[in-house]
Amino acid sequence: MEMEWPLILFTFFVCLASGILLGQGVMTVLGKGKSMQLASLVSSLVALAVGGISVFFHLQHWERIFNGFGHITSGITLEFIGCVVFFVVLVVYFLMMRRAEDGMAPKWCGVLAIIMGVAMPAITGDSYLMEAIPVWDTFLLPVYYVFNAVFFGGLSVLVIAALTKCDDVNDTAIWLAIGGGVATAVALIAYAVFINSLGGVYSDITYYFDPTLPDSSMIDVQDDFVGTVLAGSNAPLFWIGAVIVGVALPVVAAFMAKRALAGGKQQQVLPLAGAGLACALAGGICWRMILYMVAVSIFALY
Repeated sequence: MEMEWPLILFTFFVCLASGILLGQGVMTVLGKGKSMQLASLVSSLVALAVGGISVFFHLQHWERIFNGFGHITSGITLEFIGCVVFFVVLVVYFLMMRRAEDGMAPKWCGVLAIIMGVAMPAITGDSYLMEAIPVWDTFLLPVYYVFNAVFFGGLSVLVIAALTKCDDVNDTAIWLAIGGGVATAVALIAYAVFINSLGGVYSDITYYFDPTLPDSSMIDVQDDFVGTVLAGSNAPLFWIGAVIVGVALPVVAAFMAKRALAGGKQQQVLPLAGAGLACALAGGICWRMILYMVAVSIFALY
């Protein structure tokens, strides 16, 4: 399947925006992160806006998107509702923060932020579940997006805290990043194993010739698509890009930031957190690319 970069960027920035909001919500519930609240809200809003704008480039006639809203349970409708509710939560959090005498949003705002930070990536992942594309038709997709959001959120909060000199959240942000990273790694490997096992789904077809591509050779779904993640043409992108760069290095960077804090080297936290976040973001893009490169529609085989 041809990669749809607008959709890749949409899911990517949704997870980033959700992670930042979720991370700030955790800090708010714990009574931390007062001085970084505004920076977190602005960062989350910018990420959501970039993702929302990106998805429009997927449509040749974007004005027809409103026709899809007639079906309340359609994926695009649920994503639109989720984005609107997400924005409302951001506004409510901001207003309550400004209204508070001490400048700290109440804990119930943090709870709302956590709920929305989990719900938005889950809704986004659910919208891609379809029987026609077995690679996407698994609960592992929304689970991965949720874990990915937590991972992004922990590292993002650590970066924002370092930039705003909000030192009281460092330990919590580091553990959030480490926990999210481990969970993301488990989801990634489980998802890759699941994709590798899908050859049987196409067992009745095995090989097929696409009449719309007369110059293309016969395709073996197992060897050319679903079997390429763990060991094949997509294996380097998976193991090096998504796993090592995207998860292992950021988790190591988080541990190093923890050691730097324990050693009183506060100045090392920002470069470590920044490098970790950059690697995690790159890994997130790599996995989303793979999900398109191995996706073969059942309908295309008939």
